[in-house]
Amino acid sequence: MLSAWELFLGQALFDDSILEDAMSEQIGLAVIGAGVVGCAVAWEAASAGQEVLVLETNPGVSQGENQSSRNSGVIHSGIYYDQETRPLKAAFCVQGNALLYEFCRKYEVPALACGKLVVAVDEDQSAVLEKYQQRARLNGVPVSLVSGAQAREMEPRVRCLAALHLPSAGVVDAAALVYKLYSLASNQGAQFMTRTQLVGARPRPEGLELTIRYRDGATDSFLCQRMVNCAGLYSDEVARLVDPASPHQVEPLRSEAVKFYRNKRPELGLKGMNVYPTPTVVHSARGSHFSVGVHLTPTLEPGPGGETVFGPVVTIGPLGHAAGHKEDYGGDYPPMEQFHQKVAPFFPGLKVEDLEPYQVGIQARLLDEPDWVMEFSPADSRCLNLVGIDSPGLTGSLALAKRAKKMLLGD
Repeated sequence: MLSAWELFLGQALFDDSILEDAMSEQIGLAVIGAGVVGCAVAWEAASAGQEVLVLETNPGVSQGENQSSRNSGVIHSGIYYDQETRPLKAAFCVQGNALLYEFCRKYEVPALACGKLVVAVDEDQSAVLEKYQQRARLNGVPVSLVSGAQAREMEPRVRCLAALHLPSAGVVDAAALVYKLYSLASNQGAQFMTRTQLVGARPRPEGLELTIRYRDGATDSFLCQRMVNCAGLYSDEVARLVDPASPHQVEPLRSEAVKFYRNKRPELGLKGMNVYPTPTVVHSARGSHFSVGVHLTPTLEPGPGGETVFGPVVTIGPLGHAAGHKEDYGGDYPPMEQFHQKVAPFFPGLKVEDLEPYQVGIQARLLDEPDWVMEFSPADSRCLNLVGIDSPGLTGSLALAKRAKKMLLGD
């Protein structure tokens, strides 16, 4: 049997004795995807006494190209999602916010409740802020509408006419969060199988027959009693393995981010808050979608006593556009001027030459669906699909996992 560390690194193939046992006894629960949601589901299920096997295509948990490893780490408050068209995002973001802070305190995951300013630079944007202030109150999110002068007391380098102050927003080390969830799940007996792709899922009377492909091209099949689809960008494809008629389609959204150093010049000296523009609606050839805009996000590092403090790096992003495909991480960055133009109206001390590339991520946005999909497959109720879990999926991950456990186990 491989050690948890070997599985994490993905440096060797999974011990096939587990699959031999699975064919004779069945796996209780297969979780597809070891991102933050998959690891959280595995932890919840394993803690409830379930036999859990997690399949992950990347070389290791929190490694490779996925939403969880290429994440800004923002802990959202829950003001952007109305309860009519985005009820899952509205509910799980607010619930997940509180659960995430509690989890990070308990398990010593680096996180800070630094707060957020959503800024308006003109009268039209100020009117929009009032709408989001009302939505925050409906969603149970602490919020206050402050003047430009009050906002400058919080972040002196930020310029605005007015702003929403959201004290429950923050930032977390996303990779550390995923790894801690992986460790907790492993300690409860969950098995993780990396560099392994699910290529088939056939409903049978005795269970779901899953077919997997190893990194060397070899395949195996085994039975499981239940399956949870947490495959992120590929969640629509996994859903169609069970139900070829599944209508859900993930439209990959490529998002670039850049960085600067806040200690480079006094004009860049942010104190450590998230700073967001007023939300907008973005129109494209594929339709319209809501955007929180290009924003400023602090990063974290260990302090001299081991405590979590703000690091010198601040990120700017995401600059989003349709991706060519689900692994469209390569190619050129947009010109730095595009990032500068987005934030200069509220952060005037920034210069183009301050900016450097930071990371490229791809979000799993659902086509023609504003909310997440969390439902049992119509073709087989033994498969629970979590499809299109884009932002604020990191914030909502623990709440999503608790709901998944309740749906699966009824408690």
